[in-house]
Amino acid sequence: MNGFTREVLEMTDILLIGIKCLAAILAGIFAGNGAVYFFNKMPAAWLCDYGEKPSEELLDPYTQRVKSYPWKFIFTMLFVVLGIKMVMDDWQFAIAGICALWLLLEMAIADQKYRIVPDQLIILLALTALGFIPFHGNWLDCLIGGAVGFGVMGFVAILGKMAYRRDTLGGGDIKLFASLGLITGLNGILIIFVIATLISAAHLIWLLARKKIKRSDTVAMVPYIAIAASVYLVFLWGYADVLLL
Repeated sequence: MNGFTREVLEMTDILLIGIKCLAAILAGIFAGNGAVYFFNKMPAAWLCDYGEKPSEELLDPYTQRVKSYPWKFIFTMLFVVLGIKMVMDDWQFAIAGICALWLLLEMAIADQKYRIVPDQLIILLALTALGFIPFHGNWLDCLIGGAVGFGVMGFVAILGKMAYRRDTLGGGDIKLFASLGLITGLNGILIIFVIATLISAAHLIWLLARKKIKRSDTVAMVPYIAIAASVYLVFLWGYADVLLL
């Protein structure tokens, strides 16, 4: 390879990197701003339990469920940083990954604010699993992951019910884990379960120590699940076999 050819290849690589970063930045701006806009315009019925009548606040089209400032800026920066990391690793994986992360953010906000996980968003998350199939050795791994995700969280919900005589996990959490299992497969959903458990336990212990909550209080679980899933999708995908050894 002569010097001119090497320079052309280097320039091409630099150009491709620039295009990828620019695409990630544009996608981050769209995703960050869109997250706030979509949540504020989301149908009120999505944020209510089955048969529950939406409140006046939810029905008011001018109510900002999520404030534009500073959340548009924060979410945009988050998606730009994560998008650049993912697109530099694999741009095809990044497309599916950013869609999944965006839906997880919407569900985390909904659970934190209204203690609801919209079924519509869970279904959309499950559909993003189609984009992850090429990154699995076998599509059956997706189905097994979905079944295990549903089973693990269902089992935890039963144990919580027996121990505390009340619901400790909602049906939305269980369905969300099933959708995540379809995306990540068996090993991935097990790692997400461990990370979410550790993060939630550490945070709850801190809140109890600071007397921010009582032992009888319930907290939103989807934010912890979303953080754990994001860590796995962005940083740990491909290392599941090593981590579970």
